[in-house]
Amino acid sequence: MKVDFNGVTTNFDSIPLGGFFMFDLSRGGSFGICVAVADNKRAAISLPTSTSREKRLGWLQVGGLNQTFIHFPGAVLRPVLTSVAEAGSSAGSVLICAGQKRFIRGYENNHSRTFNVETGLVEELSPHDVVYFTQWNVGLLVDQSFEEIYRFPPDTED
Repeated sequence: MKVDFNGVTTNFDSIPLGGFFMFDLSRGGSFGICVAVADNKRAAISLPTSTSREKRLGWLQVGGLNQTFIHFPGAVLRPVLTSVAEAGSSAGSVLICAGQKRFIRGYENNHSRTFNVETGLVEELSPHDVVYFTQWNVGLLVDQSFEEIYRFPPDTED
């Protein structure tokens, strides 16, 4: 029998920078993006869930990541084109497109850091030719169809 599972079970240190993953498996699962902070120390942008108080922010998490993870090496992030906004007109962990680069913000205490989505590294943004997407999805391409894994902002739990 074949099993159609596009994830890889692993530990946090094996997830590449910029990798999309699932964690908190014992609580039904949360999602995140692997990034690097000061001195290339690995961290996670922990994305909001339907039960999060704040659904517009992804929080930086450093340490305490000793559990089993599911890494999705083939994950694709797609902006919702109708959610486009001019730079500066929106806050939160929006997808930021500047030229050919894509960024996301992670929050820690009262400040944010901007990370390149593909490399997972902190980068400064050019203030020119920048657009924000306030909604985006992460999924897998299966048989030429996009199968959603995560939606930002998450739906509100009823």
